[in-house]
Amino acid sequence: MRCGLLGGRGRRWLGAVWGFGGVAALAAAGYYSNAMFGGLPAMVMLLCASTFFIEGGFANFAPYTVERYGVRLGARASGLGQAANGVGKILGPLSLALIAGTGNIVKAETTADAVLPAYLFLAFCMLLVGLSFVFLGVETHGRAMGIGDEEPAAQPRAMALGTEAR
Repeated sequence: MRCGLLGGRGRRWLGAVWGFGGVAALAAAGYYSNAMFGGLPAMVMLLCASTFFIEGGFANFAPYTVERYGVRLGARASGLGQAANGVGKILGPLSLALIAGTGNIVKAETTADAVLPAYLFLAFCMLLVGLSFVFLGVETHGRAMGIGDEEPAAQPRAMALGTEAR
């Protein structure tokens, strides 16, 4: 049954759309960093659009790991994902400070010339997210979540028919 705005396509397709949407919004925010649109900086509106895609992608990805790896391995997979998230929260600002060309990575003084390369770097990171969903993602929509490597136990015939065995 297809329903909803996306036609029931699932998390893999949605992750790719959000990844590529983040690429477009971040690259445009860097390119139009000095432009004004109706008295409002275009960069602010484009950053709002990028937040929609990036934060929406996190909301999509949080249950994906448990759905992908099942109940037994889901907690470990989710923990590994959060560990990678923590590493990214350190390496991201460090990379941006290096792009800005500052000698002080604790308090980076950025210039207007460093805005476009920094946002293009962030857009490249989102491109990797979108491509990973396209080429590495496994669709979990419409599949029963398993317990682990085991096959699901066979149900008794009476339970399968919806009646109780007495």
